[in-house]
Amino acid sequence: MPGLLAQTRYAAPAAPVAVGARPGVVGDEGENMKSVVDLFCGAGGASEGVALAAEALGVARPSLVAVDHWTVAVETHRRNHPWATHHCARVEALDPRVAVGPRTDLIVAGVECTHHSQARGGKPMLDQSRASAWNVLHWAEMLSAKDILIENVPEFERWGALNRHGRPIVERRGETFRAFVTALESLNYRVE
Repeated sequence: MPGLLAQTRYAAPAAPVAVGARPGVVGDEGENMKSVVDLFCGAGGASEGVALAAEALGVARPSLVAVDHWTVAVETHRRNHPWATHHCARVEALDPRVAVGPRTDLIVAGVECTHHSQARGGKPMLDQSRASAWNVLHWAEMLSAKDILIENVPEFERWGALNRHGRPIVERRGETFRAFVTALESLNYRVE
C-alpha cells in the first residue's frame, strides 16, 4: 500500500526518501532512532517493519508504544511485540504526552482506510471514519515527532467532501487530502 512520509525540515535528508528507506530508521545526526509510536497498530505490521529495519541496519531496536482501540488487535500485537508498551484505547482519547512522554522520533500510522477504498464496492462512506488521519497531526505536534510515516490505500489521495448520500463530490476530490498535507507542512514537515 502506498505511504506518505512527512519529515521535519531540520531532519530531512538531502535526497528524496522512499518509504522504508534508511533515513526513516536512523536519526538526523546519525544516532539510532530511540522511540517509535505505532498508531492504529493492528497486529503490528508496521512495528515489525521498524524492528526488522533496525536489525538490518545493525542499530538498536527502538522503544515502541503501540495504540489501537480493538482489544483483539492489541492482544495480537502484544504477542507479536512483547517488548512494546501497549494502549488499548482510541487514539483521540489518549493524551500523547502521558502515553508516550515528551517526544518521539517516529510516528507510524495505518490510519483507517475502509472509507477511502474503492474495495467498499460503492457503499456509502463515513466522514467520521475517514477522519482518523487528523489524529496523527495532534500526536505529531504534541510529541515533536521528527518523522511520520502514514500508510494507506491509493484512494487516500482523493480524500474530499461527501454529499448527503455518503458519496464523494467529484469536483472536490482530493480537497481534504490537500488540506491534510498543508496542515502537516504548517507543522514544519516536508511531505513526500
